[in-house]
Amino acid sequence: MIIIGFEKISLVNFDNEVSATIFLNGCNFRCPFCHNYEFVVPTGEDFKTYTQEEILDYLNKRKGLLSAVVITGGEPTCNKDLKDFIIKIKDLGYKIKLDTNGSHPDMVIELFKEGLIDYVAIDIKNSKEEYSKTIGLNNYNTNDIEKMVSFLLDNNYDYEFRTTMMDGFHTIESITKMGEWIKGAKRLFLQKFEVSEYVPDKTLKPIEKEKALKYKNILEKYVKSVSLRGYDG
Repeated sequence: MIIIGFEKISLVNFDNEVSATIFLNGCNFRCPFCHNYEFVVPTGEDFKTYTQEEILDYLNKRKGLLSAVVITGGEPTCNKDLKDFIIKIKDLGYKIKLDTNGSHPDMVIELFKEGLIDYVAIDIKNSKEEYSKTIGLNNYNTNDIEKMVSFLLDNNYDYEFRTTMMDGFHTIESITKMGEWIKGAKRLFLQKFEVSEYVPDKTLKPIEKEKALKYKNILEKYVKSVSLRGYDG
């Protein structure tokens, strides 16, 4: 694996925890709204990388000051050696949150069942019918995402679903179908899209708050807790 970013301390990436955040390179999706696109494909910039030993040494020295580690990307589950790395972090006594697009459910399920992750944030990009368009891939088969969703709905592990909303991608129809799909979910965050330096498609526009609140009201028929993230007030 290539560790392409490391945030040494955060109070916001894992609720109620003081965490460090590890960014892994590479992703199997090509979402046009990705705010970490520099970690997905080469941009020509010379990013600093970190070794596992550097990360583990820092975490070992910060035991007692930090309580958790967030692993994000890119898409972490594209790395076959992710489990071995997580075991090393767990052995230091840290809680672990995993951010993932849900496309490698078997790996996430294994990590949960072996007690190696404590919380997972799963991106639900859109309704199944609009998934390919939203992730920038043609004819994407959502079977793996559906397997991941079903596992979380059928078990008692701790998780959140999250959807980054964009004008032209998310509609009342797609939001309603998405709600029907994830019916019974514990929690869902509707995230405001923000244009940043590395976002691939800078013509995209966010869903305004008034419409976001309408989507929230629709989804509350299906999901136990629905919150807006990134909207003021």
